[in-house]
Amino acid sequence: MTIIKIITPVFNEQASLETFYQNVSRLLISRTDTEYHVVFVDDGSTDDSWPIICGICEKSERFSALRLSRNYGSHAAIAAGFDHADGDAVATLACDLQDPPDVILEFVERWEKGAQIVWGHRRTRDDDNWKRLASRVLSYLIKRFAMPKNSKVTTGSFLLIDKIVLQAVNQLREVNRITFALVGWTGFEQDIVYYDRQSRIAGASGWTFNRMISTMLDALIGFSELPARIITATGVVMWLFSIILGIFLLFSYVAGDVLPGWTSTMLLFTIFSGILFLMLGIIGEYLHRIYDEVTQRPIYIVSDARGPIVVADTKNTTYVNGAIKTNGE
Repeated sequence: MTIIKIITPVFNEQASLETFYQNVSRLLISRTDTEYHVVFVDDGSTDDSWPIICGICEKSERFSALRLSRNYGSHAAIAAGFDHADGDAVATLACDLQDPPDVILEFVERWEKGAQIVWGHRRTRDDDNWKRLASRVLSYLIKRFAMPKNSKVTTGSFLLIDKIVLQAVNQLREVNRITFALVGWTGFEQDIVYYDRQSRIAGASGWTFNRMISTMLDALIGFSELPARIITATGVVMWLFSIILGIFLLFSYVAGDVLPGWTSTMLLFTIFSGILFLMLGIIGEYLHRIYDEVTQRPIYIVSDARGPIVVADTKNTTYVNGAIKTNGE
């Protein structure tokens, strides 16, 4: 029988876990045509999420869980789930149920028809106007400048990938991770399923403006030459501008029309200083990411586990207190 593993990152979701369990059990786990399993990844929750997860794993062997030693971020949590998934295909599903679980059934249909990557594309979403606008801008920039041509990648990490794609993604071990960008970068046969995004059943969204900007920077710097090209183009423009300005100043000197020019001097100084610091900032972003990769720290550390969990075959995975060997017992 076909086995689909569902990776669900969890961070302080105690209010939604029981509802998630009931909905997924009713819509997916209960099916007899395909075998669905859920792998919770507790991303360092500080509320009662982990005890609730442990209780769910005791209720059903179709649910298993990893607990990370601290909060590493949702993309690192998904990486942990990917590392410990061994199904015929792997899907991701948010714990807040904004992405309906039954859409995964459509993912599986497209996958069975030959798609190796199936993207969930939000047709409608119950979000603020600025979030919708920012999401469109982010999607355009990533598709235009960061992803391979003709990629169907969508922003957001609601997707399904074949086990071959999973193996490819698990080879990509960078620390600054954007799941949809890593999956989209691999290529393969892709398809899209459109769906209506729901409101959160509980809690508050962690998708803030700062996180959106951070995601955009990670995607563009990690997968695109655009920032470096902007620096080069800006340098060329400023160099040409300086030649024109130099010719003008030389002509003014020869003509004897030398003016104090305090305002223009300070204006030019301010513009050039701003551009210089912008360039240094972009270079600093690259250096910071290079440092993160050179240190080769693990993407995450597993501190505990529950249920049937496979051991990740990667040197970047660290377990403490025999979390996987003892299976959390």
